[in-house]
Parts: sequence; C-alpha cells; structure tokens
Amino acid sequence: MQADIVSSTMLIFCVCALLVSVCQSLPIVGWIQSPGYPHGYGSDISETWKRCAPPGHVLSLRLLHLDLEESYECENDVLKISEDHNLLANLCGRMTLEELQSSVNPSLRSSSGGCLSLTFQSDYSNTERHAGFKAFYTTQDVDECWENDVVCSHFCHNYIGGYSCSCKPGYYLDEDQHECRANCTEERYGAGVLKPPGSPGPYFENADCLFSLSVDEGNQLELKFTGVFDVESRDGRCVDFLKIKTDTETFGPFCGKNRPADILTAAQHVKVIFHSDLEGTNQGFSLEYKPKGMECSGKVTPDSTVSPVRDRYQVGETVTVRCVTGYVLIDSTETFTSTCQLNGRWSPIYSCEPVNCGHPELPDLMDLTEDNPQTLYEHTISVKCSSEYYKLDGNANFTCDATGEWVAENRQTFSQHTPQCVPVCGITTESARKRIFGGENATLGQIPWQLLVKEPHRGGASLINDRWAITAAHVVENQRSLIFAGGMVNARAKEKVEMQTEKIIIHPGYKKPNFDNDIALVKMSSRVPLSENLIPVCLPEKKTNGPTMEGKMGTVSGFGATDKRIKSPFLQYGHVKEYPGFCFQSNLKVTDNMFCAGDADGGVDSCKGDSGGPLVIPLLGFGSLNTPYRLKGIVSWGPPVCGNRDYKGYYTKVENYLDWIREMMEKN
Repeated sequence: MQADIVSSTMLIFCVCALLVSVCQSLPIVGWIQSPGYPHGYGSDISETWKRCAPPGHVLSLRLLHLDLEESYECENDVLKISEDHNLLANLCGRMTLEELQSSVNPSLRSSSGGCLSLTFQSDYSNTERHAGFKAFYTTQDVDECWENDVVCSHFCHNYIGGYSCSCKPGYYLDEDQHECRANCTEERYGAGVLKPPGSPGPYFENADCLFSLSVDEGNQLELKFTGVFDVESRDGRCVDFLKIKTDTETFGPFCGKNRPADILTAAQHVKVIFHSDLEGTNQGFSLEYKPKGMECSGKVTPDSTVSPVRDRYQVGETVTVRCVTGYVLIDSTETFTSTCQLNGRWSPIYSCEPVNCGHPELPDLMDLTEDNPQTLYEHTISVKCSSEYYKLDGNANFTCDATGEWVAENRQTFSQHTPQCVPVCGITTESARKRIFGGENATLGQIPWQLLVKEPHRGGASLINDRWAITAAHVVENQRSLIFAGGMVNARAKEKVEMQTEKIIIHPGYKKPNFDNDIALVKMSSRVPLSENLIPVCLPEKKTNGPTMEGKMGTVSGFGATDKRIKSPFLQYGHVKEYPGFCFQSNLKVTDNMFCAGDADGGVDSCKGDSGGPLVIPLLGFGSLNTPYRLKGIVSWGPPVCGNRDYKGYYTKVENYLDWIREMMEKN
C-alpha cells in the first residue's frame, strides 16, 4: 500500500514538472480593454496594466479598436503605452484597424525579457459616449542569433527562450561562452616537429598556444625552423607571432615570411608560445626540436665580459668574469670565476652593478638643478647658485664616471675642482647720470657696495665679496673690531645691514705719517646677506700700464663732509677724473701707489669722512653686465680744504695690491 502511494506521488510530480516545462515554452497571450468596453467608459478613470515577457522573449501588443475623446495633444482622455520610461505611444481620438496596423502596432514591442505598461485616463466629463480601446498581447521567442548584439565566433544556435554558441572541431568554447579558441596546449618530451593548429593549411584563428618542450638533464633543446615560415605581419608589425622562452632568455617574437635562424637554447625546458588573431590565411611554421649535449652561453651575467672568450662552453668548463667599464661587483672585487653546470647555467653568478657616484656634497649657496637626480654611471647632474646675487665659478655640468667621481667635460672632478657660488659684483639695479663735496644724494641700489663706519671715526669702505670689505688703512688702524653698515643711503636709517668685523688686516707697508700703502682688508664675522641694495664692487682685472682710471671719468662716494665742516647723513656721490703729477704741494711723499683725481672746477671732491670709500669706473649710470663697476681707488688723503679748484685728492691705487688682496683672503 505504501509503495503505491509513493509511485502515485512520483507520477504526479513528473506530470507537474512536464507541465511547467511545456508551459514555459508556450507563448503568453491575453486581452486588455478599457473599463466598460465596448459600451463606453466613465469619467475620472485612471488605470494601468503591466505585462512582461519571460527571458529570451519579447512582448508584442496589438490594438484592435481605439475610440477615445479627441483633444489637443490628448490632454483630456488618453491611452499611454510605454516600456520602462520610454513612451511608445500617446493615443486618443478614433482610429480604424487599418490605421492602427500601419502606424501604431508595429512599434508596440518590448525588448527581450522586457515589460510594456498601458495607462488609460479619462477626464471629468464627456459630451458623447466613446467605446474605449481593446488590445491583444502575446509573447514571441527572440531569435538572438539574428540580433546585432549577439556574436558567436563560429556557430550560433537559437532555441525557445535563448541561444547558444558552438565551435568548429579543434576549438573549445571560452569561459564567456561566445568566443572559440584553438585547443593547442601541449607538453612534449624528447625530439619532434611542432606545427600550429590547423596545419597543414592555414593555421587556426584566435589561437593562444603554449607548447612545453623538455629533454633529459645534461641536454639542451636545439630548435630549427624548416620548410615554409608564414606568420601574419602588417606594416612591419607582428599581427600573429611566435615566441620562444627559457628561464633566462626570450627569442622573438617572430613573424613575416623570413625563416628565423637555428636556436641553441642552453635550456632543458623551453616554452613555445604561438598567438593568432581572428582573421588571416597564413600557412604557419614547422619547428624541429631535439636534444643536444648541454652547453652554457658566453654570457654569465649582464654588463660583464668573460675569458677565455667563446660563444659556447662545455659542462664543467670555468671562466673568469669581469664587469665592464662603469659596473662593479658588490664586494668590490675585480673578478670572479664561474663554472658551466649540467642545467646549462653558470654557477656562481654575481651581479655587476652600475657605479653609483652618490649625491655630491654641495658648498654653501649651491643647489642641484633637479631635486632627485639619478646618480648612477653615465647619468648627469647640473648645479646652480641658489641666489640671483651669486654666479657660478667653475663647471656646471658633471657626469658620473666609472671611477665613482662626478667629472666635467674638461675632465675636472667635482671633488677636486668644486665649483663655487661667488657674489655678483659691480652690477646695480639703479643708475643715474648726474654730476663728497658738491655731489648729489644717492638712491638705494645706485652704489650698493658702499659701507659706512661711524665709530670711532667716520669713514667708508667697499664690499668686495660676501665676507670681505676693503678700506683705507688709516680708517681702521689701532682697531680690533668695528661695526660697518650697508644697504642704506641714510646714515640714520633704521633699516640697514650691520656687519660685525672678525679680522682687520692692514697692509704691512703702511706707516704713518706717510699715506703710502694706505689700504686694509676687513673680514666680517658672518656672511653678508646680499640684496639689490647690498652688492660687492668688482676689483680691477689687472694692473694697467697707462692711467689708473684708463682715461675715463669715475664716481667717488661717501658720507663725508658736504662743505668745509658738516658731515652728510646721506650718501653722496660725484664724478671726477684722474690728473697726472701732483694734486697739491705737500710735505708728504707721493708714491706710485697713489693717484690724483678731482673735478676741473673744484666743485666735486672727496672730503673728511669719505676716507676708505670707493672711486669706481665707469661713471655711475654707465655700468652693465659687460662693463661692471670696478674699484680703481680708495679715498686716502687730500688738502686741508675740500673743493678748492687748485687742489685735488689722493686715492690709493687698488690695482697695485691685487696679489696681496687675494693672498690675504685665501689665508684668512
């Protein structure tokens, strides 16, 4: 009895399952009509119907009757048909079946597995009775194989509710169930001939083949292409290709019609990779492979040479390895020895690494032009000064040499001939062309090398670089330290740069009461902050054979007296020229270390308080990058009365002391 019940249950289950399967394959059909059809619909009706097609099917709607109130843009009574948010039809008025069939029904079709929505609305009143609408819907199977968005590599098969792809013999269907790929992954051992799938004849399209070849230990694979070689290429590029790989080397890719040369792989295991695209009728290749006694290649490690030199080495042979120029072994040894092994590899193997010059130690005020430049062999670096008030003295560009040094084009090394950033001299941002006694007030930036010392006696000096100033010996004699001020034109100005002195060096030939060798150097205790208002003056390039001022007008400046007694709070300047012979009659001895200068009318002259200050050429306002201002004289001594047309002032001849100046600055 129990067995009969089980059998009956199973029978009912099977029938139900069969009915479900049959039902799913049958089309869905039905009618939709407006309320009251065909006797007329009422007022203020709003009703929506939604019908959907199962997967692999479309829903098709056919209007058989349409009789609604006519209105502008169907704003009164309306039948709207849409798929999702896409409106397919907006209908009202009366249309015959022929009109519906020709203009409306063809568009009432859903997408595969999509839904159609019908919305019927009537307004508050109708002046006459309208029957409404009636529609018939049904589902239809979609033939996906004819749809544009369905692509099967080889064959497409439609069935009710879907489709499937299949492949030609020798191919398999990829995971995407659409693309067909050649079935060509193999492992082979020993000797044989390798051809692409489809050979003889055009090889298969869409192939990604991997052939793994192996031989016994102590042997290597020898490869030889025979017969026709025809792998598709286009405009010199490989469309299809053949590539051969070992653990240490890759041969190819090969394509075109030129047969590749024989390959001795020096490997026990080799992978042959073949790729083709989706088209072409090329014939392919024939590759013979066979074992041969193992040898090692003539290359042990990159960037090295071996001795003795041969293309191939037998198992057990030993070579000496040396890194090429610019590369070194990690342990700093020059060479190592390596032996050819049964597997065709060398042992031991050490890497030759490129020489690393490292980042150079830069002097003050210097930067690299790049933030993080490469520092390996044959890479280059460039240096620059970090301030516009300095210029580079020396080489700017260096290359990492095999010695580990940064070397310039002239073979000078960075470490031995380190470039320096030296102050720009003799260049002003301001210039004037006006006619110190009888002079004019200077403006900021016109005479940026002018310095002032107030105590214990007022005097002047000239900045000659960012650590040193030059002045008259009698201004700084008997002083251990002084404070100089610069970067201003008003002696009372609060905004000025004060410089504490570290060392005062008076010329050893200076002795009172004579003013011969009236020159001194002053070293500041720290680097002077250069700016457009504080820039050094250039020293003379060399000693002249003719007139000290080279026949040019010059400019003298200072904070000294502007008449017979009053000292100026403002920096004054005036233009003077050199006079041969004596300036005035005096008991003091005039030497070749002095020269006389002044104004022809006596209206411009240096005076008390100007001592130690500069006399420069060219005339203020005529300096340039090619003609910087150079210090020709230092205000030294003069007549008891300033500004007398019959008397001129004496200046220390700076060009006579160039060697002494350089020597003192180098030693101190």
